[in-house]
Amino acid sequence: MEQTPHGWTILDKDAGVLSYAYTFASGSANSFVARYLGDKLLVLSPPCGLSEGAFTDLERFGTVESVVASNGFHHLGQAEWKKRYPAATFYASTAAAKRIKKKNPKAGDFVPLWQLVQKLGGDVGVIEAPADKCGETWAYAKTAHGYAWYASDTLANMAKLPKSLPVKLLLKLTKSAPGYRVFGLALKFIASDKERILRTMQEALRTRPVAIMVPAHGGILAHDGLAEETQRLIESAL
Repeated sequence: MEQTPHGWTILDKDAGVLSYAYTFASGSANSFVARYLGDKLLVLSPPCGLSEGAFTDLERFGTVESVVASNGFHHLGQAEWKKRYPAATFYASTAAAKRIKKKNPKAGDFVPLWQLVQKLGGDVGVIEAPADKCGETWAYAKTAHGYAWYASDTLANMAKLPKSLPVKLLLKLTKSAPGYRVFGLALKFIASDKERILRTMQEALRTRPVAIMVPAHGGILAHDGLAEETQRLIESAL
């Protein structure tokens, strides 16, 4: 996949759909960007520690208008993005906002996610998953190849297990890694009803079959048969 000079992965240049892999103290994560209503940009899980060059790269694709904390764990970039884009609106589900307020007061306040849902539609959208513990938000955007999806922490594609023995064992026991998997470990912290959240994702992916999958953690997937493979892996985790 093509990249900008400062690290954004371009999923569809004409549609303004991108992702950025960023690191933090305990690991790495992916963000997701989609352009909507002309030149407005939707950003999920805004990266922390982004360089000036990377911000400039992104701004060539449009104006940052809507920024989403995809769940209560993805909040590290919120404060710096609010400083960079004071005119943008920052959204989170009720459960995500509650956890972020406790863990990262500098992230500030959020507008309820349902207000963003009403603004979007058509080729770009967000879905508030039934995640009662700390929220979970997915996003999709139509590209020339089909729909690109951001699965947040519901799915993962970690190439290998980490070196840390406790984390390694937890990921292995919950069948969360290695490879393309339902992120069972994360779901334990996100939602009380695993089946409900997975059934909700299954149905959403039937309506808009995935051609490009961006998990919050791990590599981006884009290959033939991805839609069918994703349905099978979700079904196997139920």
